Amino acid sequence: MSQNQWIYLVVVLFGGALLIWGLLKTIARFKRRRISRLGDIEDINPVSTVAPPGVTDNSTLAQAADNIQGRFSIIRRAVIVAGALLLLPLLIIPFSSYLPLTSISVLISALGIIIGIAARPIIENFIAGVLMSFSSSIRLGDTVIVDGYYGVIEDITLLHTSIKTWDWKRYVISNSDMLNREMVNFTMKDNFIWAHVEFHVATDADLQQVRDCALRIAGQYSSAKIKEGPRFWVMEMGPTSIKCWVAAWAESAADAWNLQHNVRTELVIELSANGIPTQLNRHVMQKAYSEASNG
Repeated sequence: MSQNQWIYLVVVLFGGALLIWGLLKTIARFKRRRISRLGDIEDINPVSTVAPPGVTDNSTLAQAADNIQGRFSIIRRAVIVAGALLLLPLLIIPFSSYLPLTSISVLISALGIIIGIAARPIIENFIAGVLMSFSSSIRLGDTVIVDGYYGVIEDITLLHTSIKTWDWKRYVISNSDMLNREMVNFTMKDNFIWAHVEFHVATDADLQQVRDCALRIAGQYSSAKIKEGPRFWVMEMGPTSIKCWVAAWAESAADAWNLQHNVRTELVIELSANGIPTQLNRHVMQKAYSEASNG
């Protein structure tokens, strides 16, 4: 073997080893970032609720940390194997005159086609899982709406993603499908939610009284961390009702869920107690009057 061939082999081996080392360092950095983020997650439930006996957020987060460790270990090994397979053709170039390259290329092509057809779903989901491991748009603990399901991303494996819905069901999606899904992510940048409640009142209702009532109730549940108070809007004026919105800040998606529930409940109670006619009340009263008249 000539001196030039030796130099070529050394350069290829050194460059390949350096590249693999850099990729492994990057993988380790992302793994540490994902595990450290678990420490910032206080609640992995889309709705504030008491967990069943034996189930705790700590156990769920511990399992998630183990899954992250395992997932990145597989990615690290895959990078080493892929790097070695990519270096091999480069290493044999100086000896190409001594090898039956045509036969080797045909064999490799045939094997690639067979493996690609047989393992296409697994390969697609594996690649998607690797991409999701390094993505900042889909992360463990994010509160999302996917396909109409509201929940928290509880686990991301190399093949599928599990979403824990508000009623403690698990919605499992293959990673390749997950990457193609349109979703609402409530916690991609921060946890704050500008939560609103929509309701209708009759056209002859005292709108100032409705506004004061809605703002006061929403103010009781608005986040103290944000100075902006609740807001009230008239969204639509119809022939029989006025559509109103009241909005307030919540500190998380789970808090927003509770805020909306509490505001709706107290609005119904207080509007009814103050004799403020709503569209539903007016319809019920007219129906009862009509039935009484016909009777």
